[in-house]
Amino acid sequence: MKKCNHCSTKLLDDARFCHNCGKKVIETTIVCVECHTSNPSSNTTCFSCGGELPKTTKTQYEAEFPLDFKETNSLAPSIKTYFFEAFQKRIEEEHNKNDYEKYLIRFQQSDLGKKFDIRLNQLAEESYTIHAKQDGQVHRKVDQMLSENFNQILDHFIILEAKELNEVHLNEEILSYLGLKHGEFDLQKMTLDFLDLENETETYYTDFIIMPIKKLKNASEAFLFPEKDEKIILIADQTVFGSCKEGFAITEKGIYWKAHFEKAQQVLFKELHTINREKDWITINGLFFNVNPSLNLKMLKLLKKLKEIY
Repeated sequence: MKKCNHCSTKLLDDARFCHNCGKKVIETTIVCVECHTSNPSSNTTCFSCGGELPKTTKTQYEAEFPLDFKETNSLAPSIKTYFFEAFQKRIEEEHNKNDYEKYLIRFQQSDLGKKFDIRLNQLAEESYTIHAKQDGQVHRKVDQMLSENFNQILDHFIILEAKELNEVHLNEEILSYLGLKHGEFDLQKMTLDFLDLENETETYYTDFIIMPIKKLKNASEAFLFPEKDEKIILIADQTVFGSCKEGFAITEKGIYWKAHFEKAQQVLFKELHTINREKDWITINGLFFNVNPSLNLKMLKLLKKLKEIY
């Protein structure tokens, strides 16, 4: 067995893609000096002979979007293929997978779709420019550049040009955070812009002076366990009678929550690995999280953005 380099999910030895996060597995191995068996980098002893493994590792980066730079005419068509794979994956992950064809037709009819070939050629040129520098990080940098551009194009299209196809309304303010890095935004404003709580039915607080002391105490005893001086950004009450013994909170460092009949959970932003949409809920690093279908999707998008940033 080996582990996914991105989310640490256990995988079969011949797995090339993670069944949990969907990303390509970077082949990192340690060769046993005794029996010469290749082991996952997470092993400290050889699974074949039981011998102690050396601490040095051999890592080979496998491109998520492999391109053939010897055939420059193939760059744009290859990028186009990867884009529409990302397009389908986005619809299946965040929207109704049965509506993919509707989204695809709408994209082709949109102004963005009509100008898409021009953007493809620009992406091909940017990829080749990165390749020409030959600094040893070509594939990684091309992957990062294409991934960022794919996400920007898809966010613009889905939020602005496919509104009526979306089951959940997504706030246009989300687009203002595209391309931003850590320290270039106000986390509280980002949180409120992504979650759009004014259009949700949940009771929430950002001003803890006016929040009832009893509710704040209940949240602190039930699920909100920040470090000393950790700034609290938001507390949402999910209880029927308003006790705030269940709900979620976002701080400057992470998300804390307690669902009905579940134990309290917390995940720091710097430790975010996977955020997946399930049937009517989402999972955060494999942990159950649920408010309602609308807010679940908004939370998924917020945490994906924070994972990208942190």
